Amino acid sequence: MLCFFMFAAIIIGVTTVEDYQCEGGQLTPKQREAIVKQNNKLRSQLVHGRFKDKFGEFMPRGKNVLKMRWSCSLEHSAQKRADRCVSGDPPKEQRKDIGENIYDFWSSAGVEALRRYAGTKAGESWWSELPKRYGSNPSNNLTAQVSRQDVLHFTQMAWGKTYKIGCGIATKCNGGRKLMVVCHYRPAGNMRNKLIYEIGEPCRKNSDCHTEKCSVKYGLCKK
Repeated sequence: MLCFFMFAAIIIGVTTVEDYQCEGGQLTPKQREAIVKQNNKLRSQLVHGRFKDKFGEFMPRGKNVLKMRWSCSLEHSAQKRADRCVSGDPPKEQRKDIGENIYDFWSSAGVEALRRYAGTKAGESWWSELPKRYGSNPSNNLTAQVSRQDVLHFTQMAWGKTYKIGCGIATKCNGGRKLMVVCHYRPAGNMRNKLIYEIGEPCRKNSDCHTEKCSVKYGLCKK
């Protein structure tokens, strides 16, 4: 009986391979896991006040920011979008409460070799909008001024109420010279005049979260 309880304690909270198995996708389970881990690490560092804006000012610490998890349905919608090989934003009414980030990789020698790390490389590029372009924003709301700073990829990744992500990759665009990464998010972020994320202290215990579940490792709330 003692052995059983010791084993149970070890497996509780461990992410399983099944969490990253999606039928018909272009990504491997390891690629999906890497994208989720990247997003949660960045969000964790953000709520702990470790990032600076373009003026060198630290971003505000955050509370009730949700921990991300993978969604096969969002991967499916993102893959369909990527397979169109068309950049640019579709009408919002077509996205149905889905946020969207797109990144294109170009190579005259072909892009197939870029597939392995494309998802996380795209995430790095989107997040880099914070130190490059994001200006002072004491309210932490997505104001019209913030929207004009060309930082909406970053703000979608940082959106506190978003907790699901799924991405697709297309390598056959423009005769194989363009690789397109599309990530879909739910609930969608980038809502005008809404909080990007709540200002406060990251969670240390379940009661610190409105969801009543805290990932202490990240300081993010679980839904």
